[in-house]
Amino acid sequence: MTSAVYEDFARAYLTEVAAAARRMFACGPEAVGLLRKATVAEGTRVRAFGNGGSSAIVRSILLQIHDHAGLPVNDAMMSPAAMAYGVQRQDYRTVFAHSLARDIDQVGLVVVASVSGRSANILEVVRLCGSHRVPVLAVVGGDGTQMEPVDGMVWATGTADQQISEDAMLTALTWATASALAPHEEPPAAGQERALHALAAIDVPLLAGFLREATEAVADAIRSRRRIYVLCPDGGPLALAGEHFAHNLSWDAPLGVEDVRPPLVVCDPSLADMSAIYNDHPDPAHGARHRLSSAQPQDVVFLLAYDSADRTSQEAVRAAAAAGTRLFLLHRDGPALPGPGQAFTLPQADDFTQAALVQSAAHLLCRTTRATLAAGPSPVDLMAQDLAPLRELSNAPHSL
Repeated sequence: MTSAVYEDFARAYLTEVAAAARRMFACGPEAVGLLRKATVAEGTRVRAFGNGGSSAIVRSILLQIHDHAGLPVNDAMMSPAAMAYGVQRQDYRTVFAHSLARDIDQVGLVVVASVSGRSANILEVVRLCGSHRVPVLAVVGGDGTQMEPVDGMVWATGTADQQISEDAMLTALTWATASALAPHEEPPAAGQERALHALAAIDVPLLAGFLREATEAVADAIRSRRRIYVLCPDGGPLALAGEHFAHNLSWDAPLGVEDVRPPLVVCDPSLADMSAIYNDHPDPAHGARHRLSSAQPQDVVFLLAYDSADRTSQEAVRAAAAAGTRLFLLHRDGPALPGPGQAFTLPQADDFTQAALVQSAAHLLCRTTRATLAAGPSPVDLMAQDLAPLRELSNAPHSL
């Protein structure tokens, strides 16, 4: 595909994300009010739930609340081990509700995110909140009419497209949470403009060049069974965007493409790994170095960094370069790569807004990779294709 195809697609996609965010901002003050009421009330707790990419989105918001307000929050869902254990003993449809029921009388707000608005386990949470009169902020795709009424607010993206909806969700929720937690109330429009400015400030021609190189590298890695690494040694909201990034590459990039197996994606260390690292080596760079010690020449590495000049990021860059990998850096501050590799500098934004921008870049790469792997008659049509219906079809028995 030519550079012009990548540029046109990136511009069209980001324009749609901005349009969806604007639609959400129009009724955003109500969401800010719900969040503010929950975060200032003494002794209250906030809970949030989502599936797939929505899980990373709501956990980013909970991290924002916990970091700035110190409120008791859940991590959106249980740990993977606890979730798997619980699902063996009860229907997955009830796992979230069962977790919420334990302390629902102390919960002041439940945030749910679901592009379809029809996920059975999310609806169980909403019904439980209704029976206990707990306010719900339900962030959904489409026009919101598919979600049953809640005591609170149904906040719709205005588009059914899964990836565009997810990007608008994270952008709007990040803004609403920051507005609710601000020590001095500022006009909502000020924060909205900062978020939209960050989207508009993306250098689309440079992003297109980055996407072209990254797409070719990822498609080649998937075909050749090489590893793809997605690492964010500094943690925080950017690491949650990295989790979403890895999820997209692993599950969505090859979705429905014949004769293409899921890629070998390696992401940030697990909680078990990280707790051991910090106990034995009080150095976040150790996790990235350890991960990359298994890398082979021509493996692909995506390094997500707030500041690429900090020691942790530089350690990861050196480890990736020493292994001979194809290195791609997404960062906001600091130098580009000193040697071979591609770097893309994101617009200046706070840490949580940067995570939203990285999520959009990941979604773009997911779609361009799938279009390249499919090698269909119209890559442009494939890149514009909403993946949500395909994911639903992938659950059919005949595809197993």
